[in-house]
Amino acid sequence: MTKTIRDLSVNAVMASERLIRGRRVTAIANNPGSVLILEYRLPLGCCVHLTPVYEAIKEALPSATLTVATRGLGAAVLRHNPFIDHLIETPDPVGNLRSATTSLIKSLGRRNIHPDCCLTGASDQRTRIALLGLLAGVGWRGGFTQSPQLYQRPLHYQHDRSLIANNLELLSLLGHAPHHVEPRVFFSPADIAAASLHARTANPDGKPLLVMVTQNSGGQSTGWHIDRFAKVIRHAHDVLGCAILYAGTASDFSAIEQIRRAAGDIGTSLAGQTSVTELAALLALSDAVVSLDTGTMHVGRAVGTPMVVIGPSWQRPIEWLPLGLPHVRILRGPNRNDIPKNYRLDEVQADDVISALEDLLAVYPPNPTSRTNRLEASTSTTNDRPTP
Repeated sequence: MTKTIRDLSVNAVMASERLIRGRRVTAIANNPGSVLILEYRLPLGCCVHLTPVYEAIKEALPSATLTVATRGLGAAVLRHNPFIDHLIETPDPVGNLRSATTSLIKSLGRRNIHPDCCLTGASDQRTRIALLGLLAGVGWRGGFTQSPQLYQRPLHYQHDRSLIANNLELLSLLGHAPHHVEPRVFFSPADIAAASLHARTANPDGKPLLVMVTQNSGGQSTGWHIDRFAKVIRHAHDVLGCAILYAGTASDFSAIEQIRRAAGDIGTSLAGQTSVTELAALLALSDAVVSLDTGTMHVGRAVGTPMVVIGPSWQRPIEWLPLGLPHVRILRGPNRNDIPKNYRLDEVQADDVISALEDLLAVYPPNPTSRTNRLEASTSTTNDRPTP
């Protein structure tokens, strides 16, 4: 389909919508009473970096009803989020738009929810996600999209700003000035109990607890050298007196075991043994994290655990990295545009990480009060919500 024909088709759809739905779609008022957000692109970092929007909307519009339609990992991350009134799980509209639309319409009707607007964040710029909002008939649409013709209030991604800052621009569509809000992942008392059991099993003597995140999500080159990881682990254990935990998915188990063996069998692997909210509780219970730039790092940021982050030099740091946070040390090489063959974050040495970790633990010494404060800040009594 040529661009001209596509544009004509979109214009015809929008004209039909205005004719059928009238003022409900054309009237765009600030301070809506009911807001729907569609969240379907699910790398863990994308999910975490959209959480500031939910808190900001509730702060700006405390009486508004906030509904999030999502799937899978998105629902897992948000299951205890107290800023969300309704969490709806549907099929993925990118894979099955018809099923997603039917599911969303039925779920909204069952709850008697009538959104005044439908928003999408910067990671959800897919035409089928925009079409889900249109077909579900849920008020005016705004936010980030590949098809701005389908939105009454489209936004355009600003590459000189972070992903979080771009997402928070959604507030401007609701008549409120955006301001920075840190990401947050909430967990339940049951998650804390599960995480505490893991921590006691791995650290029965109550030593400072260090979580190592040694595997990335399988995308571009963000891995590090095994021997460098091993040197950091041995120093943290033998010199700094830390107990070591390895966090990761079930698919990370073998790679983590290779590093653990190289470090002299130090530490305990929890690969594949925690849900995302149990992981968040475990990180809050820990005293420090050494992590690659990957999803678990973003969860660590969301619960406020002191971290050393080993970041790639080929990626713009402003987009993803937790810049400017006093309890985070970011190590990366000079900016570059290319990724050499077999690149393994070569610019960062083991001694760099050891030095940063020693400094971090000196400024933020492990203590029960800090762990308790982190737990209390992210504990939620919001129950798991059914998501038919």
